[in-house]
Amino acid sequence: MDVQTGILDNYSDTRLARLEAETIARKFSTEASWLRNRIDQIIAGIENRVIERILVSRLRKAMRHSASEAAAEKLISEMRTGYETGALETMPSFFPRKYHAVPDDQHGTPANKKNWRQRLLYVPGGGFIFPPSRKQKSMLQRLSQETDSEVIVGTHRLAPEEPFPAAPNDIAQRFIALTGEDETDEPLFLGADTAGASVALGAVQLLKAKNARLPDGIILFSPWCDLSLSGWSYITRSITAQSPFRMETAAFCARMYLQRHSATDPLASPVFASLEGWPPILIHTSENDLHFDDAIQLAENGEKENCRVRLHYWDSPRHHLERLSSKDAENSFREVRQFMAENGFSQH
Repeated sequence: MDVQTGILDNYSDTRLARLEAETIARKFSTEASWLRNRIDQIIAGIENRVIERILVSRLRKAMRHSASEAAAEKLISEMRTGYETGALETMPSFFPRKYHAVPDDQHGTPANKKNWRQRLLYVPGGGFIFPPSRKQKSMLQRLSQETDSEVIVGTHRLAPEEPFPAAPNDIAQRFIALTGEDETDEPLFLGADTAGASVALGAVQLLKAKNARLPDGIILFSPWCDLSLSGWSYITRSITAQSPFRMETAAFCARMYLQRHSATDPLASPVFASLEGWPPILIHTSENDLHFDDAIQLAENGEKENCRVRLHYWDSPRHHLERLSSKDAENSFREVRQFMAENGFSQH
């Protein structure tokens, strides 16, 4: 049964068509020949299935250790170390020339350049449980170079030891500390990918509640912003195997993070938050992403509440495509650079 087209897609397609008519959403196609695109789709499909099987296997292993607190803590520690070093990568990392697996300094950007045009506090995703991976660290170096920005890694306390709302509180405090260090009133942006988007947007709500300075702009890659998993894409992408992730893995991470807290709390799931008075938001994602409806919902919320949200989506079969070295990633970084130019120094 082919469920990749027809009624299962109509719901999202209709919403996208309206957003595109309002110039809020824009679709990007992978820049390659038909044959190259087809080969890439086949390879990505194989990669997705490998990643899916590995993630489900690790999830089952975690469940087997859940009865013993000591065993669970040992397993989490080993897995976190593995993600940081690359030992537990689901697929091999291939780093572009000039970049490294580990940042050159504590900020995550090359140490040999100090005269940046702007700063970006970036919250890497990790399902709320894991620290930044090698691919994410390499991606931050490329993002720094392509946007002429100092990228500061926004680390935070991790679940399940430190559940919600520890993470958004940590990022809000880090952002406030950065504004205190700013002697030139230079542009300061906030960025995130995947689960880090929930944390970053939760931090914006805390900043707004404190009447603190808000970011000049917000940049999101493949954002996960609905921990209740209410979007249609959670069902369709799981059924059609278009994404390497499934509802089970998302639900597990959300439960570890939220524990007994409500998944519809706007601080945890920003798709339920008011965007009134927020800075401009740029969203980059793939139409095959498990969290695709989160991106659509954020764009619709912005339209309703006079927050300038731009949704750029690719026909790429890969989740968080910026992690890889490709034409799609280059186009994504170019759009980010333009967004920062429009909302950075022009606002100061």
